[in-house]
Amino acid sequence: MIRPFIIASFLFLLSWKSVAQEGVHQINFGFDAGITLNEYYQTQFPAGFGASVKGLYGVGYNAQLALTASYLYFPLDPAFILPTGENLSLHLLPVLAGYRLNFKPFFFEPQLGATLFINQYKNQPNTYSESNMEFTFAAELGYLLNSVELSLRYQHAGPSPFQLGLLGLRAAYILPLGL
Repeated sequence: MIRPFIIASFLFLLSWKSVAQEGVHQINFGFDAGITLNEYYQTQFPAGFGASVKGLYGVGYNAQLALTASYLYFPLDPAFILPTGENLSLHLLPVLAGYRLNFKPFFFEPQLGATLFINQYKNQPNTYSESNMEFTFAAELGYLLNSVELSLRYQHAGPSPFQLGLLGLRAAYILPLGL
């Protein structure tokens, strides 16, 4: 009984010391743009835009834990002609957890999470929508310039053959937090 207590105490003290290292805590507000890369989505929804919020919690000098929430809107390609009063669009709501490695001024951030896909069809006077949740992974490369963060990411969501491959661009404003 005493041995598990000693091991638990040792692990607590070890982890407490690692959290004591100073890290940088931030919140970022960004503008996102995305280009679909696979044929299934590229023919209907080739490009989209949206906004994102990212919280970063410093864990040491060169690393941060990240939590990102985004909204991306993909309108139907203008080449598709729909009857008057009808519209079709794709909305993505990804939530991703990541681990950022900082190599001043560059960073690399692998991410895992889920994306809510919402296909919305408007037909005067009704609106129909269909939604499903899909596993998502992403890899983001970025550059920090004072209070601005610029990044490029590859994001993948959904099962084959209807998976979404996305090349995303992000420009964000960094607000430091004094936690």
